[in-house]
Amino acid sequence: MSLPEPTTPPAKTWTKTADRPLRSWSKSLGIWVFAHFVDVPVPWRAVRQTDARALLAYEHERLVALAAAGEHVPPVLAFDGFALTTGDIGETVDLQLHRLPEAERLPLMGAASADLAAFHARGHWHGGAQLRNTTWDGQRFARLDFEERLRPGMALETVQVYDVLQMLLSLARYLQPLGPGAVLAVLRAYEQGGTGGPALRAFIAHLLPRLQRVSRMAAWSKRLDGSRELMRLRTVLEGMAAFVASA
Repeated sequence: MSLPEPTTPPAKTWTKTADRPLRSWSKSLGIWVFAHFVDVPVPWRAVRQTDARALLAYEHERLVALAAAGEHVPPVLAFDGFALTTGDIGETVDLQLHRLPEAERLPLMGAASADLAAFHARGHWHGGAQLRNTTWDGQRFARLDFEERLRPGMALETVQVYDVLQMLLSLARYLQPLGPGAVLAVLRAYEQGGTGGPALRAFIAHLLPRLQRVSRMAAWSKRLDGSRELMRLRTVLEGMAAFVASA
């Protein structure tokens, strides 16, 4: 009796279409307010999504350009103006961090930070640099989700700093149990991984007093003062302060 031939599982693909919910007005406003609070002047037209086809076309354009530049992004398999189909690039860093034991998370976070720095040093920007939009396959990092139209309306250096803030805040829940030293390690990994360290340090030095005022004001409320979100923010702030002081 002959055995059946082994089969290769079909490659996973992902499809975005223009027939999907866009960012709500309130969500757009929240992103705009947060960006301006951290002194990143994101234009309203960049966060207010009203044309699904234009978003898909923009993301397609960015994916093609980044792939041509040798960057690791989802391969475009098909695009017809209404649907964008891309190949799979693996599990997100956020998902992998969730599965890792607490004591084993920092090396992966540092490596992701250094890789973002190298990406920036090559003249690129992400726009959605939370680690739910970064993958790791054991050999290389890759990036997905390029809908944010922040360029050319904003300076490249500003958008790159915004990338770092997005990444760092997306890591806050993993960093807080490890303490401010872990935040400092992630920021130093970014500094050592590329050329953006001085600009990042200057921006954080400018931003810190504003965030520290928020922390002090929240202390007036017992409910807010003991909240998980504020504990995470304070850990990030202490690590940021140590990074500025380490110049």
